[in-house]
Amino acid sequence: MVERVLFPFRGSQIGGSHVATFTLARALQQAGIECVVICPDGTMIMDEAKKAGLRVVSSGETPTGRNNPITDFSRVSARRRVLEGEFRESCVMHCNDINSLRAWGLPARLSGIGVVYHHHALNRLWWPPHLLSLGYANEVLCISDVTMNAIKAWRSNPVKELNPFELDPNYDRDTARQALLHEFGWRPDARIIGWIGNFWARKRPDFFLRVAAELYRRDPKCRFIMFGRDGDFSVAEVKQMAIEYAVDEVTAVPGFRLPVETNLAPLDLLLAPAPTEPFGRALVEAIILSTPVVATRGAGHSEIIGAWGGGLLSNETDTPAEAASLCLEVLAEPDRYRLSDAARHALAEDVTPQAHARRVLSVYERAARTPHQAPERVRAAH
Repeated sequence: MVERVLFPFRGSQIGGSHVATFTLARALQQAGIECVVICPDGTMIMDEAKKAGLRVVSSGETPTGRNNPITDFSRVSARRRVLEGEFRESCVMHCNDINSLRAWGLPARLSGIGVVYHHHALNRLWWPPHLLSLGYANEVLCISDVTMNAIKAWRSNPVKELNPFELDPNYDRDTARQALLHEFGWRPDARIIGWIGNFWARKRPDFFLRVAAELYRRDPKCRFIMFGRDGDFSVAEVKQMAIEYAVDEVTAVPGFRLPVETNLAPLDLLLAPAPTEPFGRALVEAIILSTPVVATRGAGHSEIIGAWGGGLLSNETDTPAEAASLCLEVLAEPDRYRLSDAARHALAEDVTPQAHARRVLSVYERAARTPHQAPERVRAAH
């Protein structure tokens, strides 16, 4: 039986995959399985892991989001030394992004540790370093149909497994809303439209603000809030865009905040403009918390709305005015798009960390039983 799970990270900032990791890890520890986060010192990842009650081991490396094949091979021995202190016969490694798999997959396999890769992104898997790293994984999990389809071209046995969600469907929306209105000095009759996500260009924060400008022109009661951290755009640049679109006085950009309930529950609408989201964690959270959504059609967004409802889908080619019209349609009849209490509770139960952990454990067990030595071509190269 698996007794310890190692979660390696290379970067410094927190995103959806990190939240999912820590949620899973807490559930695993409740089941008696020790979880260890391996990451660079002095990072937000390290801080949040400690807050989650997880043991943290320093990787001794500088945080980075990029891989260099030469660097990765040169650090195999040093990474193996880090792993030696954590190794058990019943130990597996769970990599939540392709860069962590590229960095830590080979040292784990050479150390006799089974490896599970959880595919969260729409990476270019045809790139040779990515394809090589897939060979390190004994088992592969995918968070959505679109990520499954990307992996199936290279692996015959991926398992679809959504991320876990630790949300109370009875969360007090009214109290959260009053706190947000008070914080930003907004009137009680404000219509709050929100953004949840880091500021990557593919998520289209600029399009969100263009839609905001159109909504505010049509309904001056609209207020806008964008929860997220620096990506391709910094928080400062997002604030500057709000000035350019003349919505800065009605738009708050408070940065990254947890817990997510306090961000989503006060909203009248979640607007998610990303057309290529691998899954869309915030959409599921919004649906459970009874916050209607308007999301751009494609990839994970279409899968979520198609499976559970909860809002409307716009087209990637829609203009800001067309997207604004969809938002106003949902705002006019929000109860039409909210799931019933029974449906929300059923969804929340299906994606609980405990249910997720039970399913993932079966994958861990297979990885632990698989011969642990690295593939012959990898050992020869090393």
